[in-house]
Amino acid sequence: MRSNKGRDANMRFLFGSVFFFFVIMITIVLFCYFSFQEYWNKSNNRISGYQIAFSSDFKGLSYDIYMNDSLVYLGTPVNVDTLLFVPRLANENSLLVVEHETQLVTSILQVKKKEGGLMLYFDGGEIKLK
Repeated sequence: MRSNKGRDANMRFLFGSVFFFFVIMITIVLFCYFSFQEYWNKSNNRISGYQIAFSSDFKGLSYDIYMNDSLVYLGTPVNVDTLLFVPRLANENSLLVVEHETQLVTSILQVKKKEGGLMLYFDGGEIKLK
């Protein structure tokens, strides 16, 4: 009589390998599902960036504009229609306006709006955000 020990060992190894493969595949699928679900929820709840416009008071003046610690605009707004799109960098952002020639900080503005549209304007010699 022939012994089936070798065949039984191979079958056990085969079933173990298939079971391990399915466990790994289910783990990968669940990980991808939860990762993308969190990404989808984040993208729906927050805006992607701010659209900054300059008032007519800025015509001919040279300013540097920083969002948090990144330079986002350098120069003189050509006209009132100068629009600047800045991606949202954090949950709470601040806008820093620096006069280009003297490198003096003119204004530090907290950006608290949920909307994406912002307007920079002069009010009594001081730069404000609308």
